[in-house]
Amino acid sequence: MSQVFTGSKASLKLQGQKVAFVGSINITQELTLTDIDILDQLEIGEAAETGFKCNFTANLFKIDANSAISLGLETTNISDFLSQGELTMEVYDSVEDKVQYTMNRVKWEGGTGSVDARGVWQGVWNFKGVTAYGL
Repeated sequence: MSQVFTGSKASLKLQGQKVAFVGSINITQELTLTDIDILDQLEIGEAAETGFKCNFTANLFKIDANSAISLGLETTNISDFLSQGELTMEVYDSVEDKVQYTMNRVKWEGGTGSVDARGVWQGVWNFKGVTAYGL
């Protein structure tokens, strides 16, 4: 019997390495369906799959700067964004030692961060991917 996968067991890996302590990960997958109409019929003939999008947002609070730089994240040069490499993202169960979710051909879309006088820095990284599977 497998254990329930919870956030306390989860870690985020990019290219097989942890690049930050993550508070949460929000994943979105969207399948675009297009109505296929048929002449002289009120009902659609089919809801055809015509597109797939996936992305994720990681809410993080500590970054391994060397790992982030080596992966091309948090760049200050706009030309680096135009030539950035594609990554593989994994949500990893650190207790059962297995990957629960994978998103491939991921690119960093940008991020934000904030801190207040009595708080710890909190950041958000946004990514887009091409294919995804798991969970």
